[in-house]
Amino acid sequence: MLDALVVGKGPAALACAAALGERGAATGLLGPAGEVHFPAKYGVWADELKDAGVPPLFDHSWPRAVAHAGRAHRLDRTYARVDNARMAAWLAGRCERAGVRTIDGAAAGIGARASATAVRLREGGTVEARVVVDATGHKPALLPRQDRPAQAYQTALGYTVEADVHPFAADEAVLMDWRDGHLPAGERGGFPTFLYAFPLGDGRIFVEETALAARPALPLPLLEARLWRRLDALGVRVRRVVDREEVWIPMGGALPRRHARVVGFGAAGGFVHPATGYSLARSLAAAPALAEAVTAALDAPGATPESATAAAWDAMWPADRRRRFALFRFGMEQLVRMDGDWARDFFDSFFALPGADWCGYLGDGLTAREVSGVMTRLFTHASGGTRRRLALGTLGPGGRDLAASLLQTAVSAG
Repeated sequence: MLDALVVGKGPAALACAAALGERGAATGLLGPAGEVHFPAKYGVWADELKDAGVPPLFDHSWPRAVAHAGRAHRLDRTYARVDNARMAAWLAGRCERAGVRTIDGAAAGIGARASATAVRLREGGTVEARVVVDATGHKPALLPRQDRPAQAYQTALGYTVEADVHPFAADEAVLMDWRDGHLPAGERGGFPTFLYAFPLGDGRIFVEETALAARPALPLPLLEARLWRRLDALGVRVRRVVDREEVWIPMGGALPRRHARVVGFGAAGGFVHPATGYSLARSLAAAPALAEAVTAALDAPGATPESATAAAWDAMWPADRRRRFALFRFGMEQLVRMDGDWARDFFDSFFALPGADWCGYLGDGLTAREVSGVMTRLFTHASGGTRRRLALGTLGPGGRDLAASLLQTAVSAG
Protein backbone atom coordinates (compact mmCIF):
# COMPACT_ATOMS: atom_id res chain seq x y z
CA MET A 1 0.00 0.00 0.00
CA LEU A 2 1.20 3.49 -0.83
CA ASP A 3 1.62 6.26 1.71
CA ALA A 4 0.40 8.83 -0.82
CA LEU A 5 -1.21 8.75 -4.26
CA VAL A 6 -1.12 11.93 -6.34
CA VAL A 7 -3.69 12.03 -9.14
CA GLY A 8 -2.70 14.12 -12.17
CA LYS A 9 0.24 14.63 -14.46
CA GLY A 10 0.63 18.41 -14.71
CA PRO A 11 3.26 20.57 -13.00
CA ALA A 12 1.35 20.70 -9.69
CA ALA A 13 0.95 16.91 -9.57
CA LEU A 14 4.59 16.21 -10.36
CA ALA A 15 5.86 18.81 -7.89
CA CYS A 16 3.65 17.37 -5.16
CA ALA A 17 4.65 13.76 -5.88
CA ALA A 18 8.34 14.67 -6.01
CA ALA A 19 8.17 16.52 -2.69
CA LEU A 20 6.40 13.60 -1.00
CA GLY A 21 8.86 11.07 -2.37
CA GLU A 22 11.83 13.21 -1.37
CA ARG A 23 10.57 13.15 2.23
CA GLY A 24 10.44 9.37 2.35
CA ALA A 25 6.77 8.74 1.59
CA ALA A 26 6.01 5.75 -0.64
CA THR A 27 4.30 7.76 -3.39
CA GLY A 28 2.39 6.90 -6.54
CA LEU A 29 1.56 9.22 -9.44
CA LEU A 30 -1.64 8.33 -11.32
CA GLY A 31 -2.14 9.84 -14.76
CA PRO A 32 -2.39 9.26 -18.49
CA ALA A 33 0.11 6.91 -20.09
CA GLY A 34 3.05 8.36 -21.98
CA GLU A 35 5.72 10.93 -21.37
CA VAL A 36 5.01 14.04 -19.34
CA HIS A 37 3.79 16.86 -21.58
CA PHE A 38 2.43 20.28 -20.55
CA PRO A 39 0.30 21.76 -23.38
CA ALA A 40 -0.37 25.16 -21.75
CA LYS A 41 2.07 28.07 -22.03
CA TYR A 42 3.11 29.45 -18.64
CA GLY A 43 4.15 33.06 -18.17
CA VAL A 44 5.71 33.83 -14.77
CA TRP A 45 7.59 36.48 -12.86
CA ALA A 46 11.10 35.08 -12.75
CA ASP A 47 11.65 35.99 -9.10
CA GLU A 48 8.63 33.96 -8.00
CA LEU A 49 10.07 30.71 -9.34
CA LYS A 50 13.45 31.55 -7.83
CA ASP A 51 11.78 32.10 -4.44
CA ALA A 52 10.07 28.70 -4.87
CA GLY A 53 13.45 27.03 -5.31
CA VAL A 54 12.89 26.31 -8.99
CA PRO A 55 15.75 26.78 -11.47
CA PRO A 56 15.25 29.27 -14.34
CA LEU A 57 13.69 26.79 -16.77
CA PHE A 58 12.71 29.44 -19.32
CA ASP A 59 12.72 29.51 -23.09
CA HIS A 60 12.58 33.32 -23.09
CA SER A 61 12.78 36.12 -20.54
CA TRP A 62 12.39 39.89 -20.70
CA PRO A 63 14.07 42.24 -18.18
CA ARG A 64 11.01 44.44 -17.96
CA ALA A 65 7.32 44.46 -18.79
CA VAL A 66 4.91 47.16 -19.90
CA ALA A 67 1.24 47.72 -19.11
CA HIS A 68 -0.76 50.08 -21.32
CA ALA A 69 -3.85 51.49 -19.66
CA GLY A 70 -4.58 55.21 -19.91
CA ARG A 71 -0.79 55.56 -20.18
CA ALA A 72 2.20 53.24 -20.44
CA HIS A 73 3.67 51.82 -17.22
CA ARG A 74 7.18 50.35 -17.46
CA LEU A 75 7.57 47.61 -14.86
CA ASP A 76 11.17 46.84 -13.89
CA ARG A 77 10.65 43.19 -13.11
CA THR A 78 11.79 40.22 -15.19
CA TYR A 79 9.00 38.31 -16.87
CA ALA A 80 9.60 34.89 -18.41
CA ARG A 81 7.98 32.09 -20.33
CA VAL A 82 8.49 28.59 -18.99
CA ASP A 83 10.22 26.05 -21.21
CA ASN A 84 7.63 23.31 -20.78
CA ALA A 85 9.88 20.49 -21.95
CA ARG A 86 12.65 21.42 -19.52
CA MET A 87 10.19 21.95 -16.65
CA ALA A 88 8.56 18.58 -17.33
CA ALA A 89 11.95 16.84 -17.49
CA TRP A 90 13.13 18.49 -14.25
CA LEU A 91 9.98 17.50 -12.34
CA ALA A 92 9.86 13.99 -13.81
CA GLY A 93 13.54 13.53 -12.93
CA ARG A 94 12.88 14.49 -9.34
CA CYS A 95 10.03 12.00 -9.17
CA GLU A 96 12.20 9.23 -10.59
CA ARG A 97 15.07 9.92 -8.20
CA ALA A 98 12.63 9.99 -5.26
CA GLY A 99 11.27 6.57 -6.20
CA VAL A 100 7.79 7.77 -7.16
CA ARG A 101 5.82 4.93 -8.75
CA THR A 102 4.13 5.90 -12.03
CA ILE A 103 0.67 4.38 -12.54
CA ASP A 104 -1.09 4.70 -15.90
CA GLY A 105 -4.83 5.31 -15.69
CA ALA A 106 -7.61 7.68 -14.73
CA ALA A 107 -9.38 8.04 -11.38
CA ALA A 108 -13.10 7.22 -11.40
CA GLY A 109 -13.97 7.46 -7.72
CA ILE A 110 -12.92 6.52 -4.21
CA GLY A 111 -13.82 4.00 -1.56
CA ALA A 112 -13.07 4.22 2.15
CA ARG A 113 -11.05 1.62 4.04
CA ALA A 114 -10.17 1.73 7.71
CA SER A 115 -6.53 2.60 7.11
CA ALA A 116 -6.52 3.70 3.47
CA THR A 117 -8.47 5.21 0.60
CA ALA A 118 -9.03 3.08 -2.49
CA VAL A 119 -9.04 4.98 -5.79
CA ARG A 120 -11.07 3.20 -8.45
CA LEU A 121 -9.64 3.31 -11.96
CA ARG A 122 -11.72 3.72 -15.10
CA GLU A 123 -9.67 0.98 -16.64
CA GLY A 124 -10.56 -1.37 -13.80
CA GLY A 125 -8.93 -2.15 -10.49
CA THR A 126 -8.01 0.09 -7.56
CA VAL A 127 -4.97 1.75 -6.02
CA GLU A 128 -4.84 2.10 -2.22
CA ALA A 129 -3.04 4.86 -0.36
CA ARG A 130 -3.10 6.31 3.14
CA VAL A 131 -3.68 9.79 1.68
CA VAL A 132 -4.89 10.83 -1.78
CA VAL A 133 -4.04 14.16 -3.47
CA ASP A 134 -6.19 15.37 -6.39
CA ALA A 135 -4.05 17.56 -8.67
CA THR A 136 -6.04 17.06 -11.87
CA GLY A 137 -6.60 20.73 -12.69
CA HIS A 138 -9.67 22.89 -13.16
CA LYS A 139 -12.09 19.96 -13.36
CA PRO A 140 -11.06 17.84 -10.38
CA ALA A 141 -11.42 14.09 -10.79
CA LEU A 142 -12.29 13.37 -7.17
CA LEU A 143 -13.14 16.61 -5.37
CA PRO A 144 -16.65 18.11 -5.35
CA ARG A 145 -16.90 21.86 -5.85
CA GLN A 146 -19.50 24.17 -4.33
CA ASP A 147 -21.79 26.26 -6.52
CA ARG A 148 -21.55 29.47 -4.48
CA PRO A 149 -20.06 31.94 -4.80
CA ALA A 150 -20.13 31.76 -8.57
CA GLN A 151 -16.93 31.41 -10.54
CA ALA A 152 -15.79 33.84 -13.20
CA TYR A 153 -13.74 32.78 -16.21
CA GLN A 154 -10.56 33.96 -17.83
CA THR A 155 -10.53 33.18 -21.54
CA ALA A 156 -7.85 33.95 -24.08
CA LEU A 157 -7.05 33.23 -27.71
CA GLY A 158 -3.44 33.42 -28.83
CA TYR A 159 -1.08 32.71 -31.69
CA THR A 160 2.63 32.38 -32.18
CA VAL A 161 3.26 34.06 -35.51
CA GLU A 162 6.08 35.07 -37.80
CA ALA A 163 5.78 38.75 -38.68
CA ASP A 164 7.73 40.87 -41.13
CA VAL A 165 6.91 43.99 -39.09
CA HIS A 166 5.82 44.44 -35.46
CA PRO A 167 6.15 47.21 -32.83
CA PHE A 168 7.25 45.16 -29.80
CA ALA A 169 10.62 45.87 -28.15
CA ALA A 170 12.88 42.83 -27.89
CA ASP A 171 13.60 43.39 -24.19
CA GLU A 172 10.03 44.03 -23.07
CA ALA A 173 7.03 41.77 -22.44
CA VAL A 174 3.62 43.33 -22.97
CA LEU A 175 1.81 42.27 -19.81
CA MET A 176 -1.39 44.15 -20.60
CA ASP A 177 -2.54 46.51 -23.33
CA TRP A 178 -6.06 47.73 -22.54
CA ARG A 179 -6.30 50.26 -25.39
CA ASP A 180 -9.42 49.81 -27.52
CA GLY A 181 -9.19 52.47 -30.25
CA HIS A 182 -8.98 49.69 -32.85
CA LEU A 183 -12.46 48.38 -32.00
CA PRO A 184 -15.65 49.31 -33.87
CA ALA A 185 -17.42 52.26 -32.24
CA GLY A 186 -20.14 50.01 -30.85
CA GLU A 187 -17.62 47.86 -28.94
CA ARG A 188 -15.46 50.62 -27.46
CA GLY A 189 -16.06 51.06 -23.77
CA GLY A 190 -17.82 47.71 -23.56
CA PHE A 191 -16.47 44.63 -21.83
CA PRO A 192 -12.68 45.07 -21.86
CA THR A 193 -10.05 42.68 -23.19
CA PHE A 194 -6.33 43.20 -23.38
CA LEU A 195 -3.33 42.15 -25.43
CA TYR A 196 -0.61 39.98 -23.90
CA ALA A 197 2.45 39.83 -26.19
CA PHE A 198 5.99 38.44 -26.19
CA PRO A 199 8.63 39.08 -28.87
CA LEU A 200 10.46 35.77 -29.33
CA GLY A 201 13.21 36.82 -31.74
CA ASP A 202 13.79 36.09 -35.44
CA GLY A 203 10.52 37.82 -36.32
CA ARG A 204 8.41 35.55 -34.12
CA ILE A 205 5.94 36.94 -31.60
CA PHE A 206 3.38 35.43 -29.28
CA VAL A 207 0.18 37.48 -29.14
CA GLU A 208 -2.94 36.75 -27.12
CA GLU A 209 -6.23 38.56 -26.56
CA THR A 210 -7.45 38.00 -23.00
CA ALA A 211 -10.61 38.57 -21.00
CA LEU A 212 -9.21 38.82 -17.47
CA ALA A 213 -12.39 37.80 -15.60
CA ALA A 214 -15.89 37.56 -17.01
CA ARG A 215 -19.20 35.93 -16.14
CA PRO A 216 -20.26 34.33 -18.42
CA ALA A 217 -16.99 33.57 -20.17
CA LEU A 218 -16.26 35.68 -23.24
CA PRO A 219 -16.38 33.45 -26.32
CA LEU A 220 -13.17 32.65 -28.15
CA PRO A 221 -14.44 33.82 -31.58
CA LEU A 222 -14.97 37.31 -30.14
CA LEU A 223 -11.43 37.32 -28.72
CA GLU A 224 -10.02 36.10 -32.02
CA ALA A 225 -11.78 38.84 -33.98
CA ARG A 226 -10.52 41.47 -31.54
CA LEU A 227 -6.98 40.11 -31.72
CA TRP A 228 -6.76 40.36 -35.51
CA ARG A 229 -8.24 43.87 -35.44
CA ARG A 230 -5.68 44.90 -32.83
CA LEU A 231 -2.75 43.42 -34.74
CA ASP A 232 -3.84 45.20 -37.89
CA ALA A 233 -4.08 48.51 -36.00
CA LEU A 234 -0.61 47.98 -34.52
CA GLY A 235 0.83 47.42 -37.96
CA VAL A 236 1.72 43.77 -37.37
CA ARG A 237 2.21 42.05 -40.70
CA VAL A 238 1.81 38.31 -40.15
CA ARG A 239 3.67 36.10 -42.58
CA ARG A 240 2.84 32.74 -41.01
CA VAL A 241 0.91 31.32 -38.07
CA VAL A 242 3.08 28.85 -36.14
CA ASP A 243 0.60 27.63 -33.55
CA ARG A 244 -2.63 28.53 -31.77
CA GLU A 245 -3.54 28.53 -28.06
CA GLU A 246 -6.91 28.55 -26.33
CA VAL A 247 -7.19 29.39 -22.63
CA TRP A 248 -10.10 28.76 -20.28
CA ILE A 249 -9.47 29.26 -16.55
CA PRO A 250 -12.20 29.20 -13.88
CA MET A 251 -11.46 31.86 -11.26
CA GLY A 252 -12.74 32.57 -7.78
CA GLY A 253 -15.69 30.52 -6.67
CA ALA A 254 -15.62 28.60 -3.41
CA LEU A 255 -12.63 27.00 -1.77
CA PRO A 256 -12.55 23.23 -2.13
CA ARG A 257 -14.36 21.56 0.72
CA ARG A 258 -12.35 20.07 3.52
CA HIS A 259 -12.80 16.53 2.22
CA ALA A 260 -12.33 13.59 4.58
CA ARG A 261 -10.39 11.50 2.09
CA VAL A 262 -8.93 13.70 -0.66
CA VAL A 263 -6.59 16.70 -0.60
CA GLY A 264 -6.91 19.25 -3.38
CA PHE A 265 -3.70 20.66 -4.83
CA GLY A 266 -2.91 23.10 -7.63
CA ALA A 267 -5.90 24.31 -9.64
CA ALA A 268 -7.95 21.40 -8.26
CA GLY A 269 -7.23 22.72 -4.78
CA GLY A 270 -8.27 26.32 -5.42
CA PHE A 271 -4.75 27.64 -6.01
CA VAL A 272 -5.72 29.83 -8.98
CA HIS A 273 -5.33 33.48 -7.99
CA PRO A 274 -8.89 34.85 -8.22
CA ALA A 275 -7.76 38.20 -9.62
CA THR A 276 -5.01 37.10 -12.05
CA GLY A 277 -5.54 33.48 -13.08
CA TYR A 278 -1.98 32.47 -12.10
CA SER A 279 -1.35 29.24 -10.15
CA LEU A 280 1.95 27.70 -11.30
CA ALA A 281 4.32 29.52 -8.94
CA ARG A 282 2.09 28.91 -5.93
CA SER A 283 1.78 25.20 -6.74
CA LEU A 284 5.53 24.75 -7.07
CA ALA A 285 6.17 26.72 -3.87
CA ALA A 286 3.45 24.92 -1.88
CA ALA A 287 4.50 21.35 -2.67
CA PRO A 288 7.15 21.10 0.10
CA ALA A 289 4.71 22.45 2.72
CA LEU A 290 2.06 19.93 1.71
CA ALA A 291 4.62 17.11 1.80
CA GLU A 292 5.88 18.13 5.23
CA ALA A 293 2.33 18.22 6.62
CA VAL A 294 1.36 14.86 5.12
CA THR A 295 4.50 12.98 6.19
CA ALA A 296 4.33 14.39 9.71
CA ALA A 297 0.68 13.38 10.02
CA LEU A 298 1.32 9.87 8.69
CA ASP A 299 4.16 9.42 11.18
CA ALA A 300 2.03 10.53 14.15
CA PRO A 301 0.63 7.89 16.56
CA GLY A 302 -2.86 6.79 15.57
CA ALA A 303 -2.60 8.28 12.08
CA THR A 304 -5.64 7.82 9.83
CA PRO A 305 -6.47 8.90 6.29
CA GLU A 306 -8.73 11.55 7.79
CA SER A 307 -6.03 12.97 10.06
CA ALA A 308 -3.50 13.16 7.22
CA THR A 309 -5.99 14.83 4.89
CA ALA A 310 -6.98 17.33 7.59
CA ALA A 311 -3.34 18.19 8.27
CA ALA A 312 -2.71 18.78 4.57
CA TRP A 313 -5.79 20.99 4.18
CA ASP A 314 -4.82 23.04 7.23
CA ALA A 315 -1.32 23.51 5.82
CA MET A 316 -2.66 24.72 2.48
CA TRP A 317 -5.52 26.85 3.84
CA PRO A 318 -4.71 28.39 7.23
CA ALA A 319 -7.05 31.15 8.38
CA ASP A 320 -4.95 34.02 7.01
CA ARG A 321 -4.77 32.43 3.55
CA ARG A 322 -8.55 31.93 3.53
CA ARG A 323 -9.01 35.61 4.41
CA ARG A 324 -6.61 36.58 1.63
CA PHE A 325 -8.47 34.39 -0.86
CA ALA A 326 -11.71 36.17 0.09
CA LEU A 327 -10.09 39.56 -0.53
CA PHE A 328 -8.73 38.47 -3.91
CA ARG A 329 -12.14 37.09 -4.82
CA PHE A 330 -13.69 40.46 -3.99
CA GLY A 331 -11.12 42.06 -6.29
CA MET A 332 -12.14 39.62 -9.02
CA GLU A 333 -15.78 40.65 -8.64
CA GLN A 334 -14.79 44.23 -9.39
CA LEU A 335 -12.99 43.08 -12.56
CA VAL A 336 -16.17 41.33 -13.69
CA ARG A 337 -18.07 44.63 -13.37
CA MET A 338 -15.61 46.77 -15.33
CA ASP A 339 -16.17 48.36 -18.70
CA GLY A 340 -13.26 49.49 -20.86
CA ASP A 341 -12.97 53.04 -19.50
CA TRP A 342 -13.05 51.85 -15.91
CA ALA A 343 -10.47 49.11 -16.60
CA ARG A 344 -8.00 51.60 -18.05
CA ASP A 345 -8.50 54.02 -15.16
CA PHE A 346 -8.25 51.23 -12.59
CA PHE A 347 -5.02 49.76 -13.97
CA ASP A 348 -3.49 53.22 -14.29
CA SER A 349 -3.98 53.54 -10.53
CA PHE A 350 -2.91 49.97 -9.84
CA PHE A 351 0.43 50.14 -11.64
CA ALA A 352 1.12 53.60 -10.20
CA LEU A 353 1.33 51.97 -6.76
CA PRO A 354 4.79 51.22 -5.33
CA GLY A 355 6.33 48.13 -6.85
CA ALA A 356 6.06 46.18 -3.59
CA ASP A 357 2.29 46.74 -3.65
CA TRP A 358 1.45 45.66 -7.18
CA CYS A 359 4.04 42.85 -7.12
CA GLY A 360 2.64 41.59 -3.83
CA TYR A 361 -0.96 41.73 -4.97
CA LEU A 362 -0.22 39.82 -8.17
CA GLY A 363 1.75 37.19 -6.25
CA ASP A 364 1.38 34.98 -3.22
CA GLY A 365 3.60 36.51 -0.57
CA LEU A 366 1.39 38.99 1.29
CA THR A 367 -0.67 38.43 4.42
CA ALA A 368 -4.37 39.22 4.39
CA ARG A 369 -3.68 42.43 6.32
CA GLU A 370 -1.09 43.46 3.73
CA VAL A 371 -3.47 42.70 0.84
CA SER A 372 -6.09 44.83 2.56
CA GLY A 373 -3.52 47.62 2.85
CA VAL A 374 -2.76 47.47 -0.87
CA MET A 375 -6.48 47.63 -1.67
CA THR A 376 -6.89 50.62 0.67
CA ARG A 377 -3.98 52.51 -0.91
CA LEU A 378 -5.33 51.79 -4.38
CA PHE A 379 -8.74 53.14 -3.36
CA THR A 380 -7.16 56.25 -1.83
CA HIS A 381 -5.11 57.11 -4.91
CA ALA A 382 -7.69 56.16 -7.57
CA SER A 383 -9.77 58.71 -9.44
CA GLY A 384 -13.11 59.79 -8.06
CA GLY A 385 -14.98 57.71 -10.63
CA THR A 386 -13.10 54.53 -9.77
CA ARG A 387 -13.54 55.14 -6.04
CA ARG A 388 -17.30 55.50 -6.48
CA ARG A 389 -17.53 52.29 -8.46
CA LEU A 390 -15.38 50.35 -6.01
CA ALA A 391 -17.47 51.64 -3.13
CA LEU A 392 -20.64 50.51 -4.87
CA GLY A 393 -19.05 47.10 -5.29
CA THR A 394 -19.00 46.62 -1.51
CA LEU A 395 -22.81 46.88 -1.54
CA GLY A 396 -23.30 44.18 -4.17
CA PRO A 397 -22.92 40.37 -4.13
CA GLY A 398 -19.12 40.62 -4.07
CA GLY A 399 -19.19 42.68 -0.88
CA ARG A 400 -21.70 40.36 0.77
CA ASP A 401 -19.63 37.29 -0.16
CA LEU A 402 -16.50 38.95 1.23
CA ALA A 403 -18.19 39.75 4.53
CA ALA A 404 -19.59 36.23 4.81
CA SER A 405 -16.21 34.64 4.03
CA LEU A 406 -14.35 36.79 6.54
CA LEU A 407 -16.97 36.07 9.22
CA GLN A 408 -16.85 32.33 8.53
CA THR A 409 -13.05 32.35 8.71
CA ALA A 410 -13.11 34.27 11.99
CA VAL A 411 -15.58 31.80 13.53
CA SER A 412 -13.64 28.73 12.38
CA ALA A 413 -10.33 30.20 13.55
CA GLY A 414 -11.76 31.11 16.92
